[in-house]
Amino acid sequence: METNVERIDEQHVKMTVTVSAAEVDEVIGSVYTEAAKSVRIPGFRKGKAPRPVLDNHLGRDAILSDAQEEIISTYYARALSDNDIRPIESPDTGEVDAVVAGEPYTFTAEILTRPELKLSSADDFTVTVEPAKSSDREIDAQIAYSRDRFATLDTVDKAIEADDFALVSFVGTIDGEEYEGNSVDMYLYELNKGLMPPEFDTAMIGHKAGDEVVATFDVPDTSSNPDFVGKQARFVITISEVKAKVLPELDDEFAMNVGGFETFEAYREDIRKTLDESKAAGHMRKIEDAARAALAERVEGDVPESMVRSRANNMVEDFFENLEQRGMSVEQYMEMTGVDAGKIRADIEVEAERRLRTDMGLEALFSAKGMDISEADLEESIREIAGGQVDAGERMRSQLRDAGALPVVKEQIMHRKALRWLIDNVEVIESDPAQDDEAPKPAKKAVGKKKSAKSEEE
Repeated sequence: METNVERIDEQHVKMTVTVSAAEVDEVIGSVYTEAAKSVRIPGFRKGKAPRPVLDNHLGRDAILSDAQEEIISTYYARALSDNDIRPIESPDTGEVDAVVAGEPYTFTAEILTRPELKLSSADDFTVTVEPAKSSDREIDAQIAYSRDRFATLDTVDKAIEADDFALVSFVGTIDGEEYEGNSVDMYLYELNKGLMPPEFDTAMIGHKAGDEVVATFDVPDTSSNPDFVGKQARFVITISEVKAKVLPELDDEFAMNVGGFETFEAYREDIRKTLDESKAAGHMRKIEDAARAALAERVEGDVPESMVRSRANNMVEDFFENLEQRGMSVEQYMEMTGVDAGKIRADIEVEAERRLRTDMGLEALFSAKGMDISEADLEESIREIAGGQVDAGERMRSQLRDAGALPVVKEQIMHRKALRWLIDNVEVIESDPAQDDEAPKPAKKAVGKKKSAKSEEE
């Protein structure tokens, strides 16, 4: 096989492939062999009918047409691999000549290739992520959550406040009419939780046990009963008890009750350790995601719509397969989430474009930094695809070449190398989770070979 590649413009190439006569005859022979296996001809064992008989039975032109398709598909894919061409659409081969046994065969393909976009800048990447260590504020929040869980409710002799509980009974009407379930007796009601419209809570605030109050309001459109929306609700509420939440003291006894710790400090340190482990597990992933996003923002130019459609199609298939594995149909998903098929597709196309822009950013970075792909890089990747088996590497390489997939393997190598450079060289600023009026400045640390890994205060 001989190949000539002519660049038409930035994205189009014209590839001319010439297949030798010996290769043509080899393909024709394999087509005859498969044809013989596929038909049963009286007087001949299956797969043993000679060519003249197959020509009479199937038609020589039909067999040569099949050989022509086999030659074009096989040698087109090999030529893509040999010339590192990455098409984004099916090629335009135009009118093709018929195959003639014993003669070389030439065909031409015009190919729309993957564009090589540029970066506005390939230096000074900075990202901001949450810190890898937990803050005192986060630890305090975790303790406060546990403290609230171990709180008790005590009956108190005082007026109801916004965050109290009240043991109440009430009777309600809608536009003066009673309704099913309108009467509730001795219900422990927690204020300020959105269980009822705000007017219900407001009517009780400032009152004590033994008081009877009336709450009136227009039923909001969030009501579980659409027939009530917009009508006037009236509730007569009898307050039997006022209860206040009493939080336990943050001491050694609390630490023992919550988690069996001998001291409160031991309990606090255990929370810090657990939070730190959780944060550390995802910290590098957050840095990588942020770095990818920063890189994508620097990509100049548009991602071709055909690439977005193709990637989105693959992602839609993956999405449907994932739903199926979870035992859920698309209809069930749409009903549960309230989105329709058009919205699902639109969201996936947005994500497809984002991923492609990031990939092309990595390729642009690879080029801008003068990186290359060595034969050792390619062999290592092929060996990984082959499952790490050294003896299977050459067979896999041949299979990838025949499938036109070697450029895709090299593309993946480009992505890995560029991403490694990006992670090694991005400056990471750890955000301060504090929300004080005068929050301290964020602590900076650098990630990479050329930067110190030690955090330093600004």
